[in-house]
Amino acid sequence: MTQRLIVSVSGLGPGAPLDGAVALADALDARRVPATWLVGPRPHPEVAAWATARRRVGDVVLLHGTRPESGAGRPYRRLPAHEAGLRLTAALRSRDALGLAVDGFAAPGWAVSAGTRAALAAADLGLLVDDTGVHRLGPYGAPVRSWRGPVGGAEPRRRRGAPDLVHLALPVGAPLALVDAALAGGATPLGAGELVPRRGPRRPRVAGDPEHWSITA
Repeated sequence: MTQRLIVSVSGLGPGAPLDGAVALADALDARRVPATWLVGPRPHPEVAAWATARRRVGDVVLLHGTRPESGAGRPYRRLPAHEAGLRLTAALRSRDALGLAVDGFAAPGWAVSAGTRAALAAADLGLLVDDTGVHRLGPYGAPVRSWRGPVGGAEPRRRRGAPDLVHLALPVGAPLALVDAALAGGATPLGAGELVPRRGPRRPRVAGDPEHWSITA
């Protein structure tokens, strides 16, 4: 079975400089590897507009958490559905105000509870990236399709068996040696069309038109 490759990129926080993200996007484009951008809650308008432009050329944008998280850990591992729903409602309201469409969710720490999955499905966020792989969510948050494999960071890690997914979670500015190794090993990039049906933001009018934002500058 052919392994699939997903590259998720973090570091697009509020006010984050875009130079590193632009360079990384260009490098992945040259390799024909779509990126999955992890955008935190309440992103800077420039970050939101740039992520929107990247999404239009085939990348995926995920909501990375629902509010600024302090410290490390797995804040969504035990969250009940009601509290997860309240957090998502607030985060999506901020997203809609910027006209930013997101395809799904990735939790800080990667682990999520069954309640969080149910809240994501109720909020029409049908894509989840967690510590076990990439999942399309059906009603009540049950996965209806999955590509399974552990999360790998900027350093190689040993994997048991042969997972069907190579998930490389990289910060903005990270070298792409592991991406090149995965491609050389025969992994095929997992594209947006396979991950989730595309949709637009709920509010079409925003301050500044993302169509005027370059995706390479």
